[in-house]
Parts: sequence; structure tokens; C-alpha cells
Amino acid sequence: MRDHSNITGKSLIQLMLMVALIIVSQGAVAELYKYKNEDGVTVLDSYVPARYVKNGYTILSLDGRVIEVVPRALSEEEIQARDSALAEQREADRRRREQKIADQNLLRLYSTPEDVVRARDTKLRSIESFINTQNGNLRRQIDQKHQLEASLADIERSGGTIGKDRLDRIRTIEARMAQIKNDIQGKHDEMEVLRGSYATDLDRVRELYGEDPER
Repeated sequence: MRDHSNITGKSLIQLMLMVALIIVSQGAVAELYKYKNEDGVTVLDSYVPARYVKNGYTILSLDGRVIEVVPRALSEEEIQARDSALAEQREADRRRREQKIADQNLLRLYSTPEDVVRARDTKLRSIESFINTQNGNLRRQIDQKHQLEASLADIERSGGTIGKDRLDRIRTIEARMAQIKNDIQGKHDEMEVLRGSYATDLDRVRELYGEDPER
């Protein structure tokens, strides 16, 4: 007597294998590719030849729906233009971020444009005071030098000998005078920089508060 359960089991396995093969074979051609050949003719095929891939292609489902559009490869010039545009965009974004931070700092420092003017004038008065003090020091050094030079002239007229210590004192005074002059010039330069910086801040604060920067 034949074993029907064994035959049924074998038939089931064969049926499952056939179904799997059908599914695989259908999956292999589940997509179509549309591209143009060297003659400019649109081709619909199950694959894209390698030489046409760089020109771009479209992936379609079997019922004609667009699954994906693969763009053509960029030329060297286009890549450079793209990279340049990206770099410019990044730089613009960086400037905007820095400006935002700078604006936030200005608004924390100054409640009104008048606050900028007061801060500027306070700073400038402080520097002017330093310059006036140094000018006074410079005048005293000049007076000391003149006195020493006059005493040396008297010694020469009387036929005396000028000692090295007196000459060293004059050189020391001259070095002090040069340093004071450098300090004064440095403060004048600082004042010019501050005027420009505060002018920029004042214009920006007026703009942030909706006032006319040219006012």
C-alpha cells in the first residue's frame, strides 16, 4: 500500500520551491530603467549599460510609476561651481551667526543709543586725561634737559670738563622723553580707533532700535 502522506509532503515541498522561483524571477524584473542612448533615443530596459550611467536614468516600476530619478554626473566645472556656491553659503551663514552674537552683545551693553555716546565719551575723556598727564611729564623732562644743557654750557665756557655722569643724565632724560612721546602717540591712535569702533556700534544700535543710523 502506497504512503499518501509521503507523496503529499513531497508535492508540497515542490510547490513551495516553484512559488519561490516565481517570486525571485518576478523580483529580478520588478524594475525598469529608462535612459537615452548615444543617439538621443529613449530606451526602456531591465538594466542601464555602464556607458550610459553617467548621463542619468529613471527607475520605473512595472506599472510605469517613477521610483527614483538618478541625475546625470556633474562635469568638473559644475562640481567646482557647486563647491564654490556651498562655500559662499557657509561663509554667509557664518557671518550671520557672528552678527547675531555681536548684536546680542550690543543690546546687553546698551539700552539706548545714548548709552553708546556716554560710553564713548567716558572712554575718550579717560584717554585725554592720560595724554594731558603725559604732556605734563614731557614738559618737565624738557625743562630738566634744558637745565642740564645750560649747566654743561657753563662748564664748557669756564674751561671745565664735562663728566660722563652728566652726559648719561641727558641721555636718560632723552630716552624718557622718547618713551613719553611714544605713549602719547599710541593714545592718540587708540582714540582714533575707539571713535571708529563706537561710531560703528552707535550706527548698529540705532538700527537695532529702529532709529536712523545717519541721525
